[in-house]
Amino acid sequence: MKTLPLILSASVAVLSMLPYKSTFAQEGPKPHLVSVEFVKSEQVSPTMWLPANVISRRNSPLSAEQTGQLLWVEDVGAQVEKGQILAKLDNRHLTLRLAQQKAQLKQHHADVTYLEKQKARMSELNKTNNTALSELERIIKDLAIAENEVEALNLQIKQTLLAIEKTEIIAPFSGSISERFVNEGELVTSGRPMLQLVDTHHLDVKVSAPLTIAPYIQAQKKVMVKWQGQLLELPVRTWSLAGDQATRTFDVRLSADGSNMMAGTAVTVSLPKNATANATLVPRDALVLREQETFVVTVGEGDVAKKVNVLIGQGVGQWISVSGDIHEGDEVIIRGGERVQMGQKIRRDQAVTEVAKVN
Repeated sequence: MKTLPLILSASVAVLSMLPYKSTFAQEGPKPHLVSVEFVKSEQVSPTMWLPANVISRRNSPLSAEQTGQLLWVEDVGAQVEKGQILAKLDNRHLTLRLAQQKAQLKQHHADVTYLEKQKARMSELNKTNNTALSELERIIKDLAIAENEVEALNLQIKQTLLAIEKTEIIAPFSGSISERFVNEGELVTSGRPMLQLVDTHHLDVKVSAPLTIAPYIQAQKKVMVKWQGQLLELPVRTWSLAGDQATRTFDVRLSADGSNMMAGTAVTVSLPKNATANATLVPRDALVLREQETFVVTVGEGDVAKKVNVLIGQGVGQWISVSGDIHEGDEVIIRGGERVQMGQKIRRDQAVTEVAKVN
């Protein structure tokens, strides 16, 4: 019978714990601490997003200018500087031709020296009528022919030297070898492509834009570019003044120097499509970029996190225009939103919020 009081005591203890556990379950996780900013409205240019490609500003196939056996060629992927030798052809036949021409030049120089002395002697004799005038005239003619031969040989030597120089393929600009069309030991003929040299330092983003937006394109105006989940601002470098009749588009090029992008990369570009109009702006830090979507996290009714898909427009300093289910005065999370679940309650970082209100 002593066990009955013990059982009753244990039951009371268990029942006393039940309200506490129920209260803890009702409380749930603590609200997540975030920093917020208010959405604002300003006058900006409406934009449209277009597919684009990163291209090299200079992409050249380098061809042989002489015929000969290939002795050496630079490998694919090599980083080269302007003026660097990229390939060498066998030039022994040209070297032999040069030696032959130089020997002929010495002979013609000797002829010119002899005829100059003959001309001087005949001129002295002609003054005293000791020689025929026709003989002097013949020597003068032979001297002129010899001097012309010397001049012609000098030109031939310069041509041979240039041909020897052309047996080396020189990089016309700094860049990288992207493709090689020949291998050592092959007989290369004049005009045959040997290497593809790509300028990796000077890049453009090439966009085929509709002709209707041509009046709104401005030189050096910065536009938004979406690349690998990040946003870049690149300036408009140049554009075509003639459109394509078939596609009704024209080429727009943005300067991508120093952007770390690789030629051939696909990107999307935001270009102005109309005159300035009122737009909704959010801080850049509020944007969450994904491959298939771009969204912001707003603070909804009851201080809960809410995902809002948006389309990105024109950048204005640290702000960017968006379109979607978002309005001026809405609160968007700018810091701390990475770990927030949609529908989770949040609490504001008051220090940051007060600064945002002042600004």
